[in-house]
Amino acid sequence: MDILLTIMLSAVWTAIAVLCAWSLAAAWRRALRDEAPLPIFAVLGRRGLQRLEQAPEALALAVRRCALCREKARCRESLASGRGAAPDCPNALFHS
Repeated sequence: MDILLTIMLSAVWTAIAVLCAWSLAAAWRRALRDEAPLPIFAVLGRRGLQRLEQAPEALALAVRRCALCREKARCRESLASGRGAAPDCPNALFHS
């Protein structure tokens, strides 16, 4: 019985490790695939750099969110058209 439990627990931990590795690899590919500047920098450029001085930790989090976002192309198009960033952007704090 103990061997069966050990095998089952090993299988569960292996599955968790594989899922974590797959998620990390997918995020890494998404971040490296896109060579264009992140849209968050266009937003900050329009607004000035006051936010950088006020909340550097929030900016670091916003850059990370933007780098891993799947909607960067749509966001760039929206910013280029002058409409601003997408309404469902997780970095809405920097858009207002």
